[in-house]
Amino acid sequence: MSLGLVILLVNVAIVVAVVFFIGGRPESPEGTGAQGPTGTPTPSAPAPTDAHGGPTTDISGLVGRDADLTLAVLGDGTGDEEGEWVTVLGELLGQERKVKVNNLDPSDPTHYARALSYGSGEHTATIWNGSRIGVSADYAAERLEFLVPDKPDAILLSYGRDDKAEEIGTALGTTLKAIREQHADVPVAVVLQAQNTDDKIAPVREAAATWAEANGLTTIDVAAAFRKAGDPNSFVSVVDPPSVNARGGQLWGETVFRALGGRLPNKAEATEPSATTMGAAAPDAVPPPQDVANTYQVPAPTVGTTDPPGPQPEPTQPPQDTPTTTRTNGTGSPAPTTTTETATTEAPPPIEG
Repeated sequence: MSLGLVILLVNVAIVVAVVFFIGGRPESPEGTGAQGPTGTPTPSAPAPTDAHGGPTTDISGLVGRDADLTLAVLGDGTGDEEGEWVTVLGELLGQERKVKVNNLDPSDPTHYARALSYGSGEHTATIWNGSRIGVSADYAAERLEFLVPDKPDAILLSYGRDDKAEEIGTALGTTLKAIREQHADVPVAVVLQAQNTDDKIAPVREAAATWAEANGLTTIDVAAAFRKAGDPNSFVSVVDPPSVNARGGQLWGETVFRALGGRLPNKAEATEPSATTMGAAAPDAVPPPQDVANTYQVPAPTVGTTDPPGPQPEPTQPPQDTPTTTRTNGTGSPAPTTTTETATTEAPPPIEG
């Protein structure tokens, strides 16, 4: 091979090497995704958000929609029993809907007990009541898939009785993160809880309101409704001081019902302000409630589904009473019984003489 040919081949090799390094190496098998003009990955388009960077938070028209409704409540012992605000909310929804309120089993909170049923109508309302006595605001985070088994139209967070002011923001953030991972576009609202004795819970409620505002969440200021109605201490349960009494449970449930767009019977609500705010609490946002005697009365809830009883044979002697057990709830009044059985005995045969 001549010297000139060797020199030519060397020059060609140098040119090929220069072109390879300038043009870039081929993409690796793993890939790096789409690249922008500078070679950095191009981020995907963000999902639609509100002004605070989160999903839509409006809950004010949920009750008035011409459709079925599903709500989830994650909270503490202020809403876990029959007669407290969550079941009052169910009763009010039952004015125009067929309602089921699913409460956790008190003896085994890993499953829901039989549903309480209210009302009738073309559309349904289902409440998954994940309230649990003695729990803090991060309780639901690791149990969310169980506590909220269906995608709801809104999730209400009602915590504070078992939280500290300096911790509730972090705890609520943990629960909100879990909610966003499972239900990214569901509106979330924070219930600013009613006062306990002498409103010792005020710093916790204020911390929850601050956290909600920072995260762009709607708040339902139940405490404002209690202040508007009179002395908040008059709504505290004597039997169970962390909870409220029956009047307090009624007012609490009515306040949340109104925040969801519900209208209370015999009230001119068109001129009344709302208890729902975006982020911050409104101290005097709710009108005083009606007298207890004028409040909407609903039939007692039914539990489960049973066939109507057929004709019963007449007993041959008066039935004997069976012992019953009365359980009081946080409102200080007996909880409704679910079933009642009456024992009957047959008359003894005549003695032959």
